[in-house]
Amino acid sequence: MLTSGYGTSMSPSALRCLPQHNLNRPICEATTTMTRMAILLFTAAIALPLHAGSKLAPEKIYAQELVNQTVAKYPDLLVVAMHVTPPKASGNVIIASNIGRIGKKADAEDLKVINTGETLAKVNKNGDRFEVELVLRDESQKPIGALAIVFPYKAGDDKSQFEKRAEMIRDELGSQIPQAGKLMEPFRTTR
Repeated sequence: MLTSGYGTSMSPSALRCLPQHNLNRPICEATTTMTRMAILLFTAAIALPLHAGSKLAPEKIYAQELVNQTVAKYPDLLVVAMHVTPPKASGNVIIASNIGRIGKKADAEDLKVINTGETLAKVNKNGDRFEVELVLRDESQKPIGALAIVFPYKAGDDKSQFEKRAEMIRDELGSQIPQAGKLMEPFRTTR
């Protein structure tokens, strides 16, 4: 970067303005800046339709709003993740979570919960988290996927309390899900 006569830095592309009269320099620099902004906007406009065909969940979907509300209501939760098969998709993936990983395919444990209805509950390898994964149901109690919830844990904690809390949270969420397709619908916050 070079410094112009006005004490501001100039980009290399603005150097072509140097041979011109000093009065034209600010106009030339402004034109260069406007050209860059136009290129960025054009690039974004092209990228938007490309993202529209993506298999990943959009950021503002109903499922993500439910996860956000759950984490706000229960701030001690370390992880909340919904594993659901989106409409017109063949595989089960994370559609909403507070830790990212959106679009991550279900692993063997996730599929076991979904296919058998069995709840998995265990202390993690480091001994500092209690992980519960259980069937996620809609308001009619129809299974629609799996819900993973992770709690902070220390030796001696009552493990059964984590399973009970996970079931309570799962049931609260289920009462707000009319059917699985609703989870993928766009959601606009009014806050």
